[in-house]
Amino acid sequence: MTEAPSKGKGLFMILFRAARVVVVLGIAVALLFFLISLKKEPEKKQIVKAPPSVKVVKAFPVSQVMTVEAFGTIRPRFQVKIAVEVPGRIEKIHPSFVEGGQIAKGDVLIQLDQRSYKLDRQAALVRIEQAKIDILNFQQDVENLKNDLTLSKANMKLVEKEWDRVKTLAKNNFASKNTLDKMEQQHLQARIALQNIQNRLALTGTLMIRKNAALTMAKVDFEKADLALVKTQVTSEYDGFVLEKNAEQGDYLNPGQVIGVIYKENALDVDVRIPLEKMKWIESFFENGQTPIATVSVANYETEVDAVWKARVARIKARVDEKTRTLPMTLEILNPQLKIKGIFNLKPGTFVKCTIEGEAVDDVYVLPRHLLKPGDMLYTVENGHLKMKKVGILRKFENQICVHAGLAAGDQIISSPLPGALDGMELTIKENGK
Repeated sequence: MTEAPSKGKGLFMILFRAARVVVVLGIAVALLFFLISLKKEPEKKQIVKAPPSVKVVKAFPVSQVMTVEAFGTIRPRFQVKIAVEVPGRIEKIHPSFVEGGQIAKGDVLIQLDQRSYKLDRQAALVRIEQAKIDILNFQQDVENLKNDLTLSKANMKLVEKEWDRVKTLAKNNFASKNTLDKMEQQHLQARIALQNIQNRLALTGTLMIRKNAALTMAKVDFEKADLALVKTQVTSEYDGFVLEKNAEQGDYLNPGQVIGVIYKENALDVDVRIPLEKMKWIESFFENGQTPIATVSVANYETEVDAVWKARVARIKARVDEKTRTLPMTLEILNPQLKIKGIFNLKPGTFVKCTIEGEAVDDVYVLPRHLLKPGDMLYTVENGHLKMKKVGILRKFENQICVHAGLAAGDQIISSPLPGALDGMELTIKENGK
């Protein structure tokens, strides 16, 4: 009897809970519709697609000087290795004869011990005096021989006269055979004496030549000794600087031994190598007998004021470099003495940038290189539309290009990025960068 009421109670509870869920859901749905009814209808706007905006630069023809740039190293135009020509020990060294020292023309860089060279010079001078005295004595001997010849001839005449007299007496039997023989003997002795004097005089010319030759040789020895004495001093041939020094005071030097290297002041060159394809910009100068001018600046030295030296192409080397296929040429620095505030003066070994001025080309358009598109194309704006123009490139140089064909004065070239560019697409130009 108790089970029936419990089952009825359980069914009631289930129905009650289901009713609560239905009520809650109904309230939620009613609230949702209420909120939807409160939402305002959005305004409808028509989307208008605007053409892309671009920045442009106007192109105008100019006259452009075609320059050729190259790098090189400064070197002396005149560089001399200093060496001694005579042996000896170093006695003196010029105070400025040190690496980096500045020397003047005529400065005695080193002096060797001169004592033995002075003695050799004095001995040679003595030999000259002896040769001169020998010649004077010989000249006196010649004069004596000439006097002897005169006397001998006079004596010969007397002997011949006496011999003729004796021969006449002998024919008439007034002179003996013994007397005739003695006179003949005296005549023969007189002839021999005269012949000897004549022979000695005949040799005086040859002997005088020999003695003059001895005097000349003595003078040559003196000049050699004097020259050797002079060579004990090594002097500078010009104003310049010392690159190297390889000797010290007290060192013994042999002939030909290098003691240092000097170079001439204000005489500097730079060797550069020009690619063959760049020669076309400067070769016309050489064909007309001229030389291109250039400027030189220190490549690895930055200053507030650009340090630039004037130069010119002095000469072209005889052959093309086989490894780099470039043409070597030498630039002559025209004003190496120029000093700019904050800049050291040019020295050998300085790495420099050289800019050679080539021929001028008229009616070319110089533009930033980034404006050029693949296929040598430029994007331009004509009548509000994109116009792709293929242009002729005269030269690409660093961050610039030189256009010689395909453009007209005043063409508007697009300078801003333009993704998805299509020839003929509509464009707008930004004014004042906006």
